[in-house]
Amino acid sequence: MPELDQASTPLRVVGPLPRRPADRSTWQIWAYVAALCLAAASLAVAGWWIFGPPAMDAVIVLTILGVLGSSLRDRELGPHLGVSLGTVILAAALPLAGPAGAVIVGFLSYLAGLHGQRPRTRLFNSGMTGVMGGVGGHLYVLTGVVRPGEGELLPLALLGRVAIPLILAYVAMTMLNTLLIGGMARVSSGARALDLAFQTFRKLGVAYLTHALIAFLFVVLWAPVGVGTFSAVLILGPMFIAQWTLTRDSVERRSHVRTVKTIVAALEEANPYSVGHSARVAELCDRIAPRLGIDTEDAEMLRYAALLHDIGLIASTPHMPRASGPVDVDYLVAITTHPEAGVRMLKGIDFLGGALPGILHHHERVDGRGYPAGLKGDAIPLFARVIAVADAFDSLTTTRSYRDALDQDQATEVLRSRAGSHLDGQVVAALESALGTRRWEPTVIQEDIRTSIGDAHDHDDPLVSDLYAEWSPDGTS
Repeated sequence: MPELDQASTPLRVVGPLPRRPADRSTWQIWAYVAALCLAAASLAVAGWWIFGPPAMDAVIVLTILGVLGSSLRDRELGPHLGVSLGTVILAAALPLAGPAGAVIVGFLSYLAGLHGQRPRTRLFNSGMTGVMGGVGGHLYVLTGVVRPGEGELLPLALLGRVAIPLILAYVAMTMLNTLLIGGMARVSSGARALDLAFQTFRKLGVAYLTHALIAFLFVVLWAPVGVGTFSAVLILGPMFIAQWTLTRDSVERRSHVRTVKTIVAALEEANPYSVGHSARVAELCDRIAPRLGIDTEDAEMLRYAALLHDIGLIASTPHMPRASGPVDVDYLVAITTHPEAGVRMLKGIDFLGGALPGILHHHERVDGRGYPAGLKGDAIPLFARVIAVADAFDSLTTTRSYRDALDQDQATEVLRSRAGSHLDGQVVAALESALGTRRWEPTVIQEDIRTSIGDAHDHDDPLVSDLYAEWSPDGTS
């Protein structure tokens, strides 16, 4: 089952900062979580009242298996998403435990999960799974079926009165699962709920249907075959195989993430002033992406581009003049080489192919006076336009040797003033919308660290972009 994973926030402060105020989205998230938990409780009460109490022996066994299934999840379905085997147990609970029992199994399986999560993440997954169990349980019973074991069922009857209703209920639960995940993304980050739901469902693929088949096998072993609770032991093997089938593609994704992290670490080792910058730009791009309709797969490629956009500095920095006093022509000449250097360094890494245009052109300007190609307006790749806004914003909100960090409102005002000349106005508006949901705290670099690094111009500072725009490579201005 797709579930919300523990969100991570990159460290962005070197030195102490005041306590961060509560974000507006925090209360919206808690309201969403509370509504899910209340809906799950209501479905349990309705199921108990209408269809009778659950089979407690099945509830106990299935809850134990549900805790195991929810803990055996893969964390690499996508950013902040994991996929687990909890739905196998939840689907089996529909005929074996009834609607009220399915709610209990679903809710407790995630509430008592063995992996570490923040309280609101745990409650969200619990409430969501409880609602799924309640909706699936009511749909299963309303089709007019009987619980397996209440009467002898011939193979065809078992197919028509158990398997088909179970599959229909499972499909409904899966659709509800992805919609609720999309709803949480909408509340927390402004993402388009239906788009994210579709992308999540597409990532699951046909392999996810094996969960329904395993659940049906579980039900048949439990009741018609008469194995009873021992069927829980027999079903463990197919459960592990199903999880392996679902998550084998994520092995490659984890390898990609490790590769990118290694490259970023090399950049930060070579340029200590850049520590944390790539992660912050990537986080800003994550916030902007859903507001521009950048879907899950493209958002992942945008994140790679954001993390690696300055990798060419490894090659450019040794040839860069030492910063002292105003920015001069030698500095501008040196700094303009880093986008192309970065693309040359990454060109042989196949999975980063979609990220290269964003890396190459992230210093272009919409007025055509940027580098390296002087592209203008929509001719600049979208990834590059997004990175340019995130890059400039992080520069403005980070302490530099020649100025203090601006706060969020001051920085967004600067970006607005540059929309249509330096930056894409639509991307600036998307960032401002994202920051309205969750505020951004400046990055404060302590004086002793700045002193140890020495004077350094920040090539991402919008003022440096203006200096380049005013200067032409033929030596005239």
